Amino acid sequence: MADEEKEEKKSSGGLLPIINTVLLILVLGVGGFVAWTLIQNNQPAETSDGAPTETVETKLPEVEVEDPDAVPVEMEIDGLTINLANDNRFLRTKILLILRSEEDKVRLSSTVGAATVKDRIITVVSGKKFEEIRTPAGKNDLKSELIYRINKDFQPYKPVKKMFFTDFVSQ
Repeated sequence: MADEEKEEKKSSGGLLPIINTVLLILVLGVGGFVAWTLIQNNQPAETSDGAPTETVETKLPEVEVEDPDAVPVEMEIDGLTINLANDNRFLRTKILLILRSEEDKVRLSSTVGAATVKDRIITVVSGKKFEEIRTPAGKNDLKSELIYRINKDFQPYKPVKKMFFTDFVSQ
């Protein structure tokens, strides 16, 4: 009886590693096929001449041509007092926006437009720490981010060309 159990263990012990090996090869094969399929789907399609086609992700934004004779339109945002991300720090600022056209001024001066611009400024600035905005480079980065975010809110118009801090006091 003991001999029969030993023989059964030997025979089943030899079959288990083979099953494990086959399953491992099968799992690696399926995983490799899925990875290969995903990689093939992410590559840009090619045209008949072998050049890649432009997709939404790969297309570069078109350069905007400014009219040199256009008169800049100004819009002032007065008296914003914003708590900074630091403890007990705040920023009091006035901002001058240079807009692309009179239509943009009307769009941004409307009740909803003005509220959107002020909300965007408050949201962005309140997330900044004093150390981030106290240097000239920090102020330039803040201007760039504000211009980008405001223009994003009013797409496809991109109303803001430039931004100037006419008052910038932090305490």
